[in-house]
Amino acid sequence: MAEGTETRASAAFDFQRARRRAALRSVVAKLLGTSDRLLPYEEVRRRLRAVEGSGATLQDVPLDAIIGSVGRYQDFTREFLPLVDEDKGRWVGVRLAMTGMEGVPPVELYRIGDAYFVKDGNHRVSVARQLGAKTIQAWVTPVYSRVPLGPDADAEAIALAGSYAAFLEETGIDHLRPGADLRLTEPLRYPSLLEHISVHRYFMGIDEDRPVSWEEAVAHWYDTVYLPVAEAIEEHDLLARFPGRTVTDLYLFLSDHRARLEREFGWTLEGPQLAEGLRPRFDLAAATERLRAAVREGRDVKAALPSLVDTVLVVMERGRGDASLLPALDLAAREDARLLALLLGADPADEAAAEARDDFARRCADAGVEGQIAMSEREPVQAILERAAYADVVVVAAPAGRPTGWLRSLLHRSPRPLLLARGQAVRAARPLLAYDGRERAELALFALAYMVLAHGGRPAVVCVAERGRPPGPVLDKAAAYLGELGLRADMVAERGPVDAAIARAAEREGADLVVMGSYRYNRWLEEFTGNVVDRVVARVSVPVLVT
Repeated sequence: MAEGTETRASAAFDFQRARRRAALRSVVAKLLGTSDRLLPYEEVRRRLRAVEGSGATLQDVPLDAIIGSVGRYQDFTREFLPLVDEDKGRWVGVRLAMTGMEGVPPVELYRIGDAYFVKDGNHRVSVARQLGAKTIQAWVTPVYSRVPLGPDADAEAIALAGSYAAFLEETGIDHLRPGADLRLTEPLRYPSLLEHISVHRYFMGIDEDRPVSWEEAVAHWYDTVYLPVAEAIEEHDLLARFPGRTVTDLYLFLSDHRARLEREFGWTLEGPQLAEGLRPRFDLAAATERLRAAVREGRDVKAALPSLVDTVLVVMERGRGDASLLPALDLAAREDARLLALLLGADPADEAAAEARDDFARRCADAGVEGQIAMSEREPVQAILERAAYADVVVVAAPAGRPTGWLRSLLHRSPRPLLLARGQAVRAARPLLAYDGRERAELALFALAYMVLAHGGRPAVVCVAERGRPPGPVLDKAAAYLGELGLRADMVAERGPVDAAIARAAEREGADLVVMGSYRYNRWLEEFTGNVVDRVVARVSVPVLVT
């Protein structure tokens, strides 16, 4: 009798200790603005549109995975600490039974995904957790949901999962396209996705002149609208720039900004183009490795780097549009790229603008190129830089002499490679790389390798001895890089002023294109003497690609 009394007293003491811990947890949760309560099963099941299965099975269930209860979710914390003093007698009785010879039957649980809810046995779960057990034996009934839960789900996660479940029920996208993941981090944004599908269905009906079923519209929207954007987001690793967000979050973000960008830019931007505008800096190391892999495996390098030159931006000026348009059309055709044109100093509303649009459309059709043209009366550099983020290369007309004004500023600030064209198609049958071995020249070396591998040509590399640096080691470095790709180039060593030496090598080697990075010295010195690129452009008679 005395032993029994002591055991009951000990169990009662443990209950009081658990109650104090529960009270402390509740206070901390309020201070942190969180919830320490169990999740109500019926509400969770209703929100998730979940359906109870049949045939309970006996399993050992992790206690940490039990996150809710059918009827007693207000009586215990998330850790199953007791919150009700009136439960003391029952709790103590269960404690004595579980630690004595009597034992207790298995509890009864519902399972949704990897989360469990107590149907019967809340006190047994509570006592087991206070005893330090890791698992508990349970009869488990499956509950099926389109959105499975994890054991860390809280009220916010349930709300989000519920919204996603309603979206899946409305669209059936998980059945139409198994594996599709359209989760959002903001539950109130799912109606926006439904609106996108509804609008797509409307225009499908107009385009095809027939009634379009909801299911057909959902599948077609996913395949032709959502998926290309999602693939572009993943290809450019944009999620790394938006931690905690999903691909569908970024899809909606890009869509929300589409109208503003189209109004400002004057182009109709497709989803993948919008994604390209957010892409991080070009990953030269990754691109080089993909190029090497393609060469090793005998694959087409353009297929290995499908979006390397996906969009070309051509900048035109009134009266000399052909100087940049013809090379841009040729480049876009060879790379199977889109062509976006910007006509500077033009009023979109005047008659000349309409003529320019018609002429541009005709020339794009003749070249088999998908193209759009926009007009701008804004300051040129800013107008170009804003649009350059959505292109892979920018084509402008090379000046007759040294670049001045906005063109010189663009040379220094362009975020994308800049092709200074001279009115003719750029064949690059004999490209010359001006290479100094520095970081800025590495991208130019990659560009040379890609051009030769994709389109052929006999490359040459020139290095100018400057400031006591012999050209030999630099040329060896370029030769080694090209050699890894199975390419050979004529190596040319020059001396003297850099710009003059490059121009001399270009003429002697019969170059039809000069490729170079940005040679940069002290900013103050450049203000007086000019950039090396500026001077090279003035000295050579062929196009110059500046990376």
